[in-house]
Amino acid sequence: MCQIVVANFGVQSTQPLKGAVTLAKFVEGLEGDAEMAQRLATARRNLAAVLDESITFRRLRMLAGLSQAKLAALAGTTQTYIARVESGSLDPGTDMLARLSSALGCDEVAVFRAVRVQRERKGSAA
Repeated sequence: MCQIVVANFGVQSTQPLKGAVTLAKFVEGLEGDAEMAQRLATARRNLAAVLDESITFRRLRMLAGLSQAKLAALAGTTQTYIARVESGSLDPGTDMLARLSSALGCDEVAVFRAVRVQRERKGSAA
């Protein structure tokens, strides 16, 4: 049996593929298996150094071995919110920075600096 995974990139299909699973649900299923969740966490940690040389918010998340969805759940927010912080388009307030640092298991100042680096990158990319 083959499983079809789909992702919505802002274009709505009139009819979804029969039997398709969203990418979020697929990853959620993988994360539900303890062994696979550990492998994904390890892969994220290994990938963090390759993707980001400087300490960005994304790198902190990946070094913690967390998906955007998992970090969002731990911090009491949404995956979309985390994605916007990582893209540099959203600047979290002090309460959210505290929740994010707790969820990431690191110092609030480190999270603040990483968010600033992320926002500076967005400014230089514009």
